[in-house]
Amino acid sequence: MKRILIFLPILSLLFILTACGAEEDDIPCFVQSDCPDGYTCNMAQNLCFKDSTADHGDDNGDSGNDGGDHGDKDPDAPDTDGDIPNEEEHGYYVNCTPGDTQPCYEGPTGTSGVGICTAGVRTCVEDGTDWSECVGQVLPRREICSNGIDEDCDGQDMTPENAIDLDGDGYTYCDGDCCETGWESDAPGCRGNDSPERMNPGAYEFTDNSIDDNCNGEIDEVEVCDQGLTLQEGDYTGNAEKLAKAMGICRGLVSADITLAGTPATESIDSNPEACNSSGNNGQSYTYQKSDRPSLERPHYDSTAKTYEVPEIFGSAMHPNEGTRLAVLSTGQWNSPTQNAQCATIGAGDMQTASTVPEDWMNMMPNCDIPKAPSCGGTAMQDGLTNQCAGKAIPVVQDPIMLTLNLKVPANANAFEFKLFFMSIEFPSTVCSDNNYNDFFIALLDSKYNEKNPGAEFMNPYDKNLAKDELGNPVGVDLAPAGLFKACNPSCNSTNKWNSCTGDSVLAGTGFGSGGSGFIACQEAHGGTGWLTVTGNVVPEEEITLRLALWEQGEVSYGPDHSWDSTVVLDGFKWLPRPGKAGVSDK
Repeated sequence: MKRILIFLPILSLLFILTACGAEEDDIPCFVQSDCPDGYTCNMAQNLCFKDSTADHGDDNGDSGNDGGDHGDKDPDAPDTDGDIPNEEEHGYYVNCTPGDTQPCYEGPTGTSGVGICTAGVRTCVEDGTDWSECVGQVLPRREICSNGIDEDCDGQDMTPENAIDLDGDGYTYCDGDCCETGWESDAPGCRGNDSPERMNPGAYEFTDNSIDDNCNGEIDEVEVCDQGLTLQEGDYTGNAEKLAKAMGICRGLVSADITLAGTPATESIDSNPEACNSSGNNGQSYTYQKSDRPSLERPHYDSTAKTYEVPEIFGSAMHPNEGTRLAVLSTGQWNSPTQNAQCATIGAGDMQTASTVPEDWMNMMPNCDIPKAPSCGGTAMQDGLTNQCAGKAIPVVQDPIMLTLNLKVPANANAFEFKLFFMSIEFPSTVCSDNNYNDFFIALLDSKYNEKNPGAEFMNPYDKNLAKDELGNPVGVDLAPAGLFKACNPSCNSTNKWNSCTGDSVLAGTGFGSGGSGFIACQEAHGGTGWLTVTGNVVPEEEITLRLALWEQGEVSYGPDHSWDSTVVLDGFKWLPRPGKAGVSDK
């Protein structure tokens, strides 16, 4: 709309010149768009001239003789000493007197001399073949609301009463928008920007584009929001928000919660601490006696055990990718994993929780079964499956924990990514286990992206789970055959039989590493994936839900497996300007 208003004065000028009998070639211009069709703007004279293909002959249509006569020379055309304008590139050979000057202006038509905007001066260069840059011109700037000055050169100072959202992004100059027209010269990245609606106070600041995306006067700054975070017992919503900040989510968080993966379940289990002694029950072999035990309603977090945390460092070597904190989710005590499968106690890793897994996800799994990795002989994901759990019980898992994030996508974002590092005591013992002893991590994305972009180059997974590689292998120890379990000891044959281990020094102090070399160390060696990147695609300004869930599964002597712990570390969340390949990669 604003550009239409700016163009009105030039249309009026054309009408006046025509009505007054002015020569049709005497049309002033500063840019090519000032000229009508069939004319080219001579930047040296600031006049529109007919293109060479136009009729320059007499009234009967004669275009001249074979000698190239193009009619009488326009008395107002520049003196080119016989040179014919070069039309091949829609420009002219400049022929000026060195040192000559002339006014110039590179702003929108109709704004020179309005408000703060003024023309400048350009000078003919030393060899007479070109003009210098336009010096001294003042172009439109972002409007400062109600200061009595017309910075955007539209003829009036903007006030809250007359403010117009010119680019339709929901922000006006009075709301702090720094780029409304794409002509503002004082907002880095605005002038010449074809998408001014992507620059406003609500935009996400990308850190690599040299643009002041969020209009705060800084360029490519990194926003950090996880300093000084401390979790509180019983404050599940507050703790979930702090976990989100520790991940790096500083823009777009609407709400967060920390829950089980689904509906709390009752399980048959023997939780007698005497089972922890191999010679328990007064020296006699222990006989397990199972009974029903209802689950806690929330993931365990009290003085006896904490299944999540926001540490500044994990172990002694794993530091944040960004900011000052990491977000840690675990199926056991977050900094002390266990492997004791003899008994179900807090000290042995039993967090006293059990639940179903997300039902909407399970309904897309063949036969309502938790999937097995294709690299371990499982079936690849099938698109289009629905209601697979009709008439069946939703699977129940142990020590589940799920961080649910509701996020508002910034107007200038089309995707997001975050980092994850999965570790497990189960590695390498249960890789590709027939009993599916495979602790699981999923990242379910609810977004309208696929619906809004059918057939796009990049699509989100049909089953919503971003936490799987391009072969469909979900995040867990069964990633090892696919080569994505790299944080392990390459000198230990047990962990490196898939030839993927690159070293486990980053696991020092976490309880998941080998702790050194030699036979004893290899006996205790476990491992992790290393940092993986998870990518998902979204629609600008939509509200999405991201569910990040971790659990154990399997059976041991005392009942459902609560013993062999797994942990995932989350960090480095950021919004992205363009869609990408959804899923997990080690990029």
